[in-house]
Amino acid sequence: LKAVVDKEITEKFAKVDMGAINFVIKGADIMSPGIVDADKSIQPGETIIVIEEGHNKPLAIGISLISGEEMIENDKGKAIENLHYVGDEIWDLKI
Repeated sequence: LKAVVDKEITEKFAKVDMGAINFVIKGADIMSPGIVDADKSIQPGETIIVIEEGHNKPLAIGISLISGEEMIENDKGKAIENLHYVGDEIWDLKI
């Protein structure tokens, strides 16, 4: 995740609203109602980056459970399994 912090994310992303941020950075999976935009080419099972809508900064890396189009259209249900997020044990790993 640190490797993409300073990069512009233009594909394989899902953008979450401000209300979802606190949940995402505590490790919660991402629900469809919190997603405001997504790469429409995403298919279930792909590794994707979760970004926040204010500054387009990455918050998490996850596995898509549904397509990018479904992420945008659905108003309920889980969309992304959260694997790694800002501040978790991987983020703080010292190499």
